[in-house]
Amino acid sequence: MNKFLAVVAASGLALSLSGCSLIYPNWGTDQNPSTSQSASPSESASPTESASPTNSAKSPATVSIDDAYVDATAGVVSVLAQVTNFNEDGGTCTLTIAAGTQSKTMTVKAESNVTTTQCFPMELSLSGLPKGTALVTVTYESATHFGVSAGRSVLIP
Repeated sequence: MNKFLAVVAASGLALSLSGCSLIYPNWGTDQNPSTSQSASPSESASPTESASPTNSAKSPATVSIDDAYVDATAGVVSVLAQVTNFNEDGGTCTLTIAAGTQSKTMTVKAESNVTTTQCFPMELSLSGLPKGTALVTVTYESATHFGVSAGRSVLIP
C-alpha cells in the first residue's frame, strides 16, 4: 500500500510540475525572447489605426490578455497574453500601453503552445508614463494572421 501511495504522490508531483511548461513554454531553457522597446507620444490610444492595409487580407487572430498588472516596486507593467483560435510559431506580439498623451510599445516573439499561440511574457517600464489609468492592448501579427486584443485598464501609481 505504501508503494502505491508513493507512486501516486510522485505522479501527481510530476504532473503538476509539467503544467508550468504550458504556461511558460520556454521554462527551463536558455532561449530568450527578442524584445525591443520604444516610447513616443501618441495622439490616440487605439493601436488599430496604425495597422497596414495588408492586415485585412490575413486571417483573424483572437488575442486575449490573460493578466496585466503594475508592479510599482519594480516600476513595470507585466502582461501575459495569448492567441486562442490557432497555434503557430513565427508571429510577434506587440504590447502597447497608452496613458494620457504618452504611449510605449514593446515587441516579443510568440510560439505554438499545444492549442494556442502564446506570447512571451512582457514587461514594460513605467518611466515616462503619467500617473493614472492606462490602457493596455496586445497586437498579434504573423505572415498569415493579425489581431488586436480588447483593451485592459491598469492603474499607474
